[in-house]
Amino acid sequence: MRINYQDRWLRIIGYPLLGFIVRHFGEYESIGVLMKQPLYYGDLFWNTLLVALSWETNRRLIKYLDMHYSWVSQRFQRFLIQAFGSLLITVPLVAAMIYIWNELIITRPDNFNTGYLLVYDFPLTILFTALIHMIYTGMYFHQYYTQTIEDLRNRVRELETSVAGVTSSSDLLKSSGYRDLLIVNYGTSSVPVQTNDIAYIYKQNEVSFIKTSDGKEYTSSSSLENLETLLDPESFFRLNRQMIGHIKAIKRFRSDNSGKLILTLDPSTTEEISISKKKASEFKTWIGSKI
Repeated sequence: MRINYQDRWLRIIGYPLLGFIVRHFGEYESIGVLMKQPLYYGDLFWNTLLVALSWETNRRLIKYLDMHYSWVSQRFQRFLIQAFGSLLITVPLVAAMIYIWNELIITRPDNFNTGYLLVYDFPLTILFTALIHMIYTGMYFHQYYTQTIEDLRNRVRELETSVAGVTSSSDLLKSSGYRDLLIVNYGTSSVPVQTNDIAYIYKQNEVSFIKTSDGKEYTSSSSLENLETLLDPESFFRLNRQMIGHIKAIKRFRSDNSGKLILTLDPSTTEEISISKKKASEFKTWIGSKI
């Protein structure tokens, strides 16, 4: 997913604000006294420029890593690379900017020494870098999950539209007048299922369960009697009071000593499926003559 950071105003406000904070970090003199010093305004400009360059450099690093390491699926690698990469870029840049301003431009050597850098500039650089990366990481996750939620909503709308369209369409009916498609329940959703994909339908605790040839199971609030009227009798047969079976789901059958037929279905069932002696002849006629 491509992340587009809407940060224009954040940068416009952030550059001078952070530049002001950087200039006054560790400063003992009041703003009133500083404003009387011409060099103070040069410090503000240079610190704002330092912030802008550091920010933009880190921003480019973040956008580059967005294309190669996901915060969602590669979180550990992303954290390590981004943490070390940002410090390797920012620390030398800040040190160079401080040196150029204090040593080369205004010749203020006392402000560029190891002790000052370690006590003030280095910790401030770490805090500044961490702040920038926390802001962009938060923006990353906000945009990622917002887009993910919107994509899921669009899929739900498409499914609802599809189901609504199918429900009102004459395509639900075969030329024979029987249903070619049933709208059934799958969890809390409504799902269209081709009747030719149904292996069998059985009743349990007053709920109709629809088992498809690939083993998936759906439910329906309709009774077996109502469902039987919707299904083509050339393909479906009322096996007993608890089950309707599709002809392609019947793998074999045999007669027992009482004359009942014992069926083997695919997908298999946990209970034995039988057809009464009274309906055995009708079943054999329906399924076809033995050759």
